[in-house]
Amino acid sequence: MAYTTLPTQSAGQTASAAGWANVVKANFDAMGPHLIARKTSDETDSTGTLQNDDILFTPSIPANEVWELEWNLICVSASSGNFQMAATFPSGTFSGTVYTLSTNSMMSGTSSPTSTMSGDINTSAAGQIIKVSGKLVNAGTPGAVTLQWCRQTSGSFTVKAQSTLWGVKLA
Repeated sequence: MAYTTLPTQSAGQTASAAGWANVVKANFDAMGPHLIARKTSDETDSTGTLQNDDILFTPSIPANEVWELEWNLICVSASSGNFQMAATFPSGTFSGTVYTLSTNSMMSGTSSPTSTMSGDINTSAAGQIIKVSGKLVNAGTPGAVTLQWCRQTSGSFTVKAQSTLWGVKLA
């Protein structure tokens, strides 16, 4: 953690708890809010219709804030190459990229949801990590950012437990 104000000490002086608490609090305040969410159970789609993820979404983001978001999804597909993703957001602009072992695709939009994107994953029972990185520049309407996903072709697509969403307020 980078400190905005370093506490000063004289040789042999012991730092007080209150002094350190103020320094730590000031640094957390300077960093802005952070978000971490973890999926506790598997979620599967076999309909082919985009659905909101049940767990990995932000709380309501106030108007005019900027957030950096990253989803790390452990995914299993019943057949090769079958997923689609999109993101819903309150207002402003959302830009994102989806990374898999075999494809990378972009999504961006100024109206919610963003354009859908599709990609390929292998069908390993162990699953594959799909990383979705995005940035929301929110406008005048507060609301949540939600990742949507579904299978693209046939079979089913599962986002496994232990998948995560990480976020940090930038402004």
